[in-house]
Amino acid sequence: MKAITIEYYPDEYRTIEKATLESIKGGLDVTISLDYVPTFEKDDIRQLITLLRRCREVGGDFALRASRHDVRRALAVTALDRVFTVVGAAA
Repeated sequence: MKAITIEYYPDEYRTIEKATLESIKGGLDVTISLDYVPTFEKDDIRQLITLLRRCREVGGDFALRASRHDVRRALAVTALDRVFTVVGAAA
């Protein structure tokens, strides 16, 4: 299956949501990269959970690429590493 990586930028959530849903509907595996998020905040978590719900509604899912230690730690502390598929930089 073909795959696409979409960079996550908090200020561009609507654009990211649209691109992710269109990619999933088009049969692509989607990875959302968190590598360029300046800080990982609760609003980011809320947006990613909303995006995951929307993707599941259309029959898809996505993985998170988190190669930075601080982001991986935030995902682990909040137990979101159990909710999302999290991959390293080689996604």
